[in-house]
Parts: sequence; structure tokens; C-alpha cells
Amino acid sequence: MNRSTDTVFDLPPVRDAPPSIPAGITTWWGESTRMWWALVPSRYGPRLVEAPSADALAVTVDWYLRRSAI
Repeated sequence: MNRSTDTVFDLPPVRDAPPSIPAGITTWWGESTRMWWALVPSRYGPRLVEAPSADALAVTVDWYLRRSAI
């Protein structure tokens, strides 16, 4: 498996309302890292994702969920 194709870099700015993070997805603010985090299910097991804002995290979680449905 090529993990480099699963990495999201430089997400574009969120212009529309971000998607809702589904119930059951654990999210939190990292006080030490100053980043938002989520555990997202995937076909390879849970994936830890991070984003600089809550809106960007919602977009990132949505992207990973859509990708795992393929």
C-alpha cells in the first residue's frame, strides 16, 4: 500500500459550510499540538487525522470517509 497517496496536503480554504462530522467519530482539540484531531474508520483500521481548524477537520474527515467508501 502506498501511504503517500492517502495524505492530504494544503487543503483549500473552506468557502461553503463544512460537512457535519458524523456521530461516532471521535474528535478533540490538542492543547499541546494546537491542532484538531479525529479518529476516522477506514478499511485498514482507524486512522488518526489532524487539521488546523474545526472546519478543516470536518472537510478532512469527510474526505477520508468518502475515500474509504470507494
